[in-house]
Amino acid sequence: MIPTISLILGLVAAPLVPQTGVLLAVLSGCLLLTCLLWRWGLLQSLGVLVCVFLLGMLMGQRIKHSDVNDCVVEAVVFSEPAEKPKTMAVDLLLPQKGRQVRCYLWKDERSKSVALGHNLLVRGVDKGFVRSKDWQFGGQGVAKLSRIERIRLYFLLKRHQLLNRYRALHVDDDQYAILAAMTLGDKSALSKELRETYSVTGASHVLALSGMHMGIIFFLLYHLTLGRRHFMLSQMVIFIGIWAFAFLTGLSSSVVRSATMISVFVFFAMAGRRRSPVNQLCFTAIVMLMVSPASLYDIGFQMSFAAVLSILLWLTLVERFLPEDYFAKHRVQHYFFGMVGMSLAAQMAVAPLVAFYFGRFSTYFLLTNFIVVPMATLILYGALLVLFLPVFGPALLWVVDILNKALEWLSQMPYASIDGLHPSVFQLCLIYIAVICFYWLVRIFAPSPNLHPSDRVFT
Repeated sequence: MIPTISLILGLVAAPLVPQTGVLLAVLSGCLLLTCLLWRWGLLQSLGVLVCVFLLGMLMGQRIKHSDVNDCVVEAVVFSEPAEKPKTMAVDLLLPQKGRQVRCYLWKDERSKSVALGHNLLVRGVDKGFVRSKDWQFGGQGVAKLSRIERIRLYFLLKRHQLLNRYRALHVDDDQYAILAAMTLGDKSALSKELRETYSVTGASHVLALSGMHMGIIFFLLYHLTLGRRHFMLSQMVIFIGIWAFAFLTGLSSSVVRSATMISVFVFFAMAGRRRSPVNQLCFTAIVMLMVSPASLYDIGFQMSFAAVLSILLWLTLVERFLPEDYFAKHRVQHYFFGMVGMSLAAQMAVAPLVAFYFGRFSTYFLLTNFIVVPMATLILYGALLVLFLPVFGPALLWVVDILNKALEWLSQMPYASIDGLHPSVFQLCLIYIAVICFYWLVRIFAPSPNLHPSDRVFT
């Protein structure tokens, strides 16, 4: 965990030293000095942390904030267009610049015909809002995509076909929006009212595919591949299936985090090595930051890793106070402990970030999770069933309706949320310092662990 923190601190401190050449020289010197300290273990460990910190600063130089420009660029539509009152919101991939931007095309008959995979020529793409005269169909954007971007586009087109299957079920707008978001990661159809209902009740996390959804897919694949009967084959099928689902749902940061963690788990299992979930999580963070340093400033990345880290640390710690075989003899208590424990642990890590970014705290989050977690599981499995047997479509829509009505009722309860919080950065840091101190205080009085954390908790 400490190397991961050093890397993150380096990314944050990157703007302080804009000269890349200076960083390379200092990093090279530190690497050489660290190698020379092989006889002094503690000093060498400190040297490694300094090198990781400098590496983070070097990686941070790759984060460039683009300026507004008026040049015409080739772009590829890389999302389902979302209709707004006056615009059409789309994600555009810029092959020549190697990045993706969110644009709002002025709504007219021409912009309404924009679809996933179309080539566009756009002027002033960095402005966000694009007037009708500043874009047109054309260009060779798709031909200039890299191989990995072509694979992403292929899976997004497959997702588009699956979304059309949902529309064929004669669903209303809210039913389609929830199915698309909860099963395929497409949130373009979510209305403002529906987003607000899920936000007030603290259920927004089920609309963004996360570790819960990937865990459901993992256990489904595990049972379909006969578990340990054909171990090596089943692990490879799980690996391929997890990443196919990740590409199909758009490769959001939470999905990539979960897919990478499961991949690490699979390869360690194949190698017969003991797996520590916290180490897996830290390794996943390092990999994602190495590939895309800008992910550190993504809200989804921050919340996803904070929630999972908190769950892994707190649940393992609290289990020390219980008898070793307690959950083996009390299955019902195990379910409620897992539900309550994960909800509280995740909330301790995520609530300060939600207050910081959105100024809100959902007071009924615990009750919400008892509703949305089992319902989300039914919807995800039901959607897989309906894709092969559409006759079960009405039953799936009935479940979606129950979930929406339950959350709507919950959002109308008194004091469903506390708004207008907005703590400062300094206050946010103080909150997390208090949480960390509370964790270490509980750890001091906790009994010694009987089992390795990987034998107790896997998320």
